Amino acid sequence: MRRLLSALVAACATVVALPVVVAPGASSAADPATALTIGREAYQYGFPLLESLRVRTEMTSVRCPDEVGNAPLNSFSHAREFADPTVRSVVAPNTDTLYSIAHLDLGRGPVVLRHPDMGRRYYSFAMLDPYTNVIAIPGSREDGPGASATQVRWTRRPGSTPASAYDRVVTSRYRYVWVIGRTLATGAADQRRAHRLMLRYTLTGPDGTQRTFPRSCRPGPPDQHPTPTDGAAFVRRLNTALAQSPPPARDDPLLTRLAAYGIGPGLSPEDAGLDPVTLEALYTGISTAAMLLPREVTVRALSVAVTHDGWFDPPPAIGRYGTDYELRAQIASAGLGANTREEATYPVGVTDGTGVLYVGANDYRLTFAADELPPARYFWSLTMYDGDGYLVPNDAGRYSVGPSHPPLVTGSDGSVVVVISQRDPQDETVNWLPAPGGQFRLNLRLYGPSQDALDGTWTPPPVENLGPGGLLG
Repeated sequence: MRRLLSALVAACATVVALPVVVAPGASSAADPATALTIGREAYQYGFPLLESLRVRTEMTSVRCPDEVGNAPLNSFSHAREFADPTVRSVVAPNTDTLYSIAHLDLGRGPVVLRHPDMGRRYYSFAMLDPYTNVIAIPGSREDGPGASATQVRWTRRPGSTPASAYDRVVTSRYRYVWVIGRTLATGAADQRRAHRLMLRYTLTGPDGTQRTFPRSCRPGPPDQHPTPTDGAAFVRRLNTALAQSPPPARDDPLLTRLAAYGIGPGLSPEDAGLDPVTLEALYTGISTAAMLLPREVTVRALSVAVTHDGWFDPPPAIGRYGTDYELRAQIASAGLGANTREEATYPVGVTDGTGVLYVGANDYRLTFAADELPPARYFWSLTMYDGDGYLVPNDAGRYSVGPSHPPLVTGSDGSVVVVISQRDPQDETVNWLPAPGGQFRLNLRLYGPSQDALDGTWTPPPVENLGPGGLLG
């Protein structure tokens, strides 16, 4: 079975992960074959930027903050409780931290983020640019637990207040910054305590005031602005976005190639002198890349998992992509807004230890020996998702296992055993993670991972497949 899966992965990779071939001198020889490749490059490059724009446009379209991530510019939306299986707006929501989401517009000057003393509670505010690169992550790891004031400024509107007036200054070369706040919580009572702390997070503008909203305000549903998959519409939106958020100099070699086909700020393929066949090939390359991207994500994860005990751990460039446009696009497709690895790592359990995909008809066992527990400074967790990446309904209301999901059962030898099955194993010496009837995946999260986790010295152990009813007999 392992050989069969490996062969399948290799075959799929041949079909859906065709290499991007850059033809020398493409800028002076526009032709249909090259245009097809340029279209794929353009989609791969532009998709994260347009997804970031989509999220900002949709989330900030409400009249006042709600509790599911939507809020007008320069104001927070605070989650009151963890996600549950009814949440279908995002894929793979965590059940460890409560989210505080904001989109900053620095066009009128800096915005100041303040938070109270957080004590021993983990918190972070990942700040992302429009290209989904992490600018900074103020929080427990970078700043410690104490109350703090962080000024976020745009290079073109830095303001006049000296940096010494704040505990920290974060400088963005872009006008818009996406803030993804995470606050650790445990059970329902602790979620209420965490939420009270979150309500003390503030965002103040250049005049020193917060945005306020009438008590009677109803947010309303956010607008919908899906990222186009049609070639012509995609390029129009991409060219506008590139003008609003000028790309860094490191992207110049690629942008020079794209410009010959009318892709870039102030450009249009219709004005690039392309013949109808070449223009159609360009747009076909874009729409084909849009269709294949999710499959490429799956193939990449499978091809790694079958040689790493069933686990896929994203590469070190996650969160700071440089010119790795392929990885950036794949992460934007699978989990937009990812942290850097220094802040958190996210090994994904794709197959069992023998390379067979997970299915709920089988029982499974994952054992962390006492000296192999996930090495995380702040917390770790293991979460169950169905084949589509959503939490799995179960009578126990249990979606994750870990120290922040008490009680975590530990053996007399210090080991932690997790049983993954549809039925409760009725064994007080193990931790039960309910599984669905069909296919599923597992997500490990390590916040504040150790160097061993970062450099691969520590890796998750393989999951043992016990077969149908193998645990219960």
